[in-house]
Amino acid sequence: MGKPFRITATMLFTAITFLVAGELASGTQPEFVAMMAGTIFCAAVTFNLLGGVKTISGIGFTAFALGTIVISQFAKVFFFEAADKNLEAPYLTIKVYLVFYFSVMVGTFIYGRLRVRLPKPMEPESPAQTELQYAISLTVGLFASALFAYYDAQSESGGEEAGGHSVGVAFSVLLLYSLVLAVINRIRETGGRHSFGIKAFIPWLALVIFAVIRTARGSIMLPSIIYLMACYTCGYRLRRKHYILTALGVTLFLAFISPLEMYVRANVIRGDLRSRIDSTIAILRAIPAWEVVKQSSAGGSQTGSREEYYDRPGTFVLSRLSAIRPDSNMISATSTGFHYGFTALKIDALHSVPHFLYKNKPDEDSDWYLGRVTGLNPDNVENVELMITSVSDSYGAFGWLGVVVVGGLVFPACFVLYESLFDLRKPWGVVALSGFVYGFWAASMGSLLQILTRTPLALIALSYLVGGLVSTIPIRGDRGGEMSGAPAA
Repeated sequence: MGKPFRITATMLFTAITFLVAGELASGTQPEFVAMMAGTIFCAAVTFNLLGGVKTISGIGFTAFALGTIVISQFAKVFFFEAADKNLEAPYLTIKVYLVFYFSVMVGTFIYGRLRVRLPKPMEPESPAQTELQYAISLTVGLFASALFAYYDAQSESGGEEAGGHSVGVAFSVLLLYSLVLAVINRIRETGGRHSFGIKAFIPWLALVIFAVIRTARGSIMLPSIIYLMACYTCGYRLRRKHYILTALGVTLFLAFISPLEMYVRANVIRGDLRSRIDSTIAILRAIPAWEVVKQSSAGGSQTGSREEYYDRPGTFVLSRLSAIRPDSNMISATSTGFHYGFTALKIDALHSVPHFLYKNKPDEDSDWYLGRVTGLNPDNVENVELMITSVSDSYGAFGWLGVVVVGGLVFPACFVLYESLFDLRKPWGVVALSGFVYGFWAASMGSLLQILTRTPLALIALSYLVGGLVSTIPIRGDRGGEMSGAPAA
C-alpha cells in the first residue's frame, strides 16, 4: 500500500488560512473562526498520528472528520455563507467540537499506537480455500440477506421482530465478504490487470437489489465502496475508466437514485416484503413526474428548517454530510443543564441484543428518544433517520465530562482495537474497514458501543465459522501458502 500519507505543515497552514480568510470574508464571527481553525488543526494532527489513509483507524477517523467539520466548513466558504449561521448554538457547538477533537488528539498521542494481543480472524490461506470460502459465503450470505430483508419488512409493517431477523443480520455480512474475496482473487489471478468479474458482479448486484428493496440509500453505494476499498488495500492501480465511472456513479446517485429512493421509501416503507417488491417495481416501471419525486424527497429540507446548514436550495444531500447542524440541535437542547445520562446507551445496548436472547428488547434504537430531546420528532412520529454524532451525544448525555472521556478514551480505544484485530491487507480486514467507516462517520455513542463489542466479535466468529468449515474439507489442488490479497508479481 506504499508509505503512509501525512498532511504536511505547508498543506495544513494553507488549508487553515484559506478557511479563516473565507469565513471572515463571509461574515463569520472571529470567535467561531478561531475555534474552527483549532478544531481543523487537531483533526489534521490526529490524522497523521493514525497513519493517514493507510490504516483502518486513519480511514475511519478521516470519514468522521469529513462528515462533522471538514466538508461543512469548506462548503460554507464555497457558498460564501457565514459558518456560524443556521446553528442553534454556534459558539457552544464549535467549542464542544474543539474540546472533543483536542481530546481525540491527546488520547491518540498517548496510547493510539498501543497494540493488544487478541485473536485475529481466520483468513483463507490459499487460492483453493479462497474459492471455497467464496462459494460458501455467497450462498449463506444470499440466504441471510433475504431473511433479513423479509423480517425487516415485517417489523416495519407492524409485525413482531423474530429470531430470524437476528440471524439475517449476523450472516448477511458474508455477502460483503464474498464480494471482497471475488475482487481480491480476480486481482491475484490476472496479475493486477483486472479487478472485477462475474464472481464479483453477483454479490455486488445482490447487495444493490437488497438495498433497493429496503430503501436504504447508503447501502446502495456500499458494494461499490467496498469494491474500491478492496482494490485500494490490494495495491490495485485504478485506471482512468475507474475514475470516470466513479464520478458518473456519484453524480447519478446524487441527482437521480437518492431522490427516487426517498420517494419510493415514502410509498413502500410500511409494506411487507412482497408488497415492497411489487410497489418498487411498479414505481420503477412508471416513474412519476420528476417534480413530484423532488417534492417528496425534499422532506424537511426547506431552507430555514432545523435540518439544513446551508441557505442554498438543493443542498439537502450536502447537509446530510455536514453533521455539525444536527449536532448543534442536540448541544443547544441540552445546554440548559438537562443531560440524559445512560438512557440512550441503555436503549441501544438492549436493542442490539439478539431477539432469541431477549424477546422484550426495544423495537427501535435510541433515535426516537434523541429526536424527542432535540425537538425534531413529534410525539407520535419516530424519525429513524435522525443523525446525531458522538460529539453531541457525549455532551447531551454527560456534559463536558462526556466530551472529554468519549473523545480522549473511547475513540482511541476503537482505534487500538481494530488495529490490533484486523490486517487491512487481508479479506476480513477489508470487511472490518467497510463496517468501521460506515458506522463510524456518524457514530452516536450507541454506535460506538457496537463498534467496540458486537461488530468485531461477530466478524471474528464468522471468520472462524467459515474458515474452520473450509479447513476440514479436503481441497484438490490446495498447495497452501498465505493468501494476502496482493496481486501477483
